[in-house]
Formats: sequence, C-alpha cells, structure tokens
Amino acid sequence: MEGAWLVSYLALWLLTVILGVVVLAHSRLLGLLHYRLGPSGARPLADGPELGSTVTHLEGRTLDGTAWSYSFPSPREVLVVFVSPQCQTCNSLLPHIKDFTRAHPEVDLLLISTLDDTAMNRAYVAFSGLERLTYVSGSRQAEALEIEGTPYAVFLDRAGVVRNKGVVNNY
Repeated sequence: MEGAWLVSYLALWLLTVILGVVVLAHSRLLGLLHYRLGPSGARPLADGPELGSTVTHLEGRTLDGTAWSYSFPSPREVLVVFVSPQCQTCNSLLPHIKDFTRAHPEVDLLLISTLDDTAMNRAYVAFSGLERLTYVSGSRQAEALEIEGTPYAVFLDRAGVVRNKGVVNNY
C-alpha cells in the first residue's frame, strides 16, 4: 500500500507544480491586459450616435492644418471610420478599408483620426499608404458623436441619417 500512497503523493505534487505554472502564466497575461487597458475592470463605450438621428455636417482639420468639413445632404452615402495612429486594431483593419474603397466606389469613405497630433497623423498616413483616402483629424467630431474608442464606424445615407454604427474589429 505504501507504493500507491507514494505514487498519489508524487502525482499531487506534479499537479501542484503544473497548477502553479498555469497561475503564473495567467498572472502575466492579466498584467499585460492591465498595462494596455489601465486599471478599469471593464471599458464601457458610449453607444455613439442614435440610429435614425441626423448628422448635418462633419468637421476636422486636414494634415496641413486647414479646416475641413463635409455637409449633408451629399451626393453619395458616407462611411465614416474613426481611427487612431496608436490603435493596433486600426492598423490591422486598414487593408480591409482599402479593399472597401475599391469594392464600393459608390460610397464616400472618410477616415477621421481621434488624435489631434498633426505630425503623428502625417507619419501614420505615410506609413500606412493612406494618401489617396480622405484622412482628417477630428477629436471634437468624435466627441460630438459620443465616440470614445477606435476603430468605430458610422454609416450615413445621403441625407446624413445614421443607418448603421459600431466598433469595427474585422471586415
């Protein structure tokens, strides 16, 4: 019977060591999440503009610092995507955004940065190859539409009515 106790005792110690390694691995992952997201337990986002509400115009600044605006009604439907140069999800979404412009030439695509740092936005546009797209900085526009996180998209019809909206993390 001593052999059975010894085997069970060694098995328990082996399971304890494995459990300790798993706990340390999860602690590391939690630390990385805390470092990235901050001390908040959950990150609730505002719902953005109400579906069916009307946007009369969009405002921002171009990369050279001049004022930019887009008014409604417009000749085409508009997809507004709020991005940030510091957003990793935005970076992975950019190839799909470029594909969208080729697949849907009937829709105007506007990229609005939630970061007002002109130098960083210029570098982001150059690095990502976004020169052909409309890219403006508009943190005030994001605040007006209650958009707190990126990437966030709002689809507007020709009259400026919000038809669809939400966080975009894949195509």
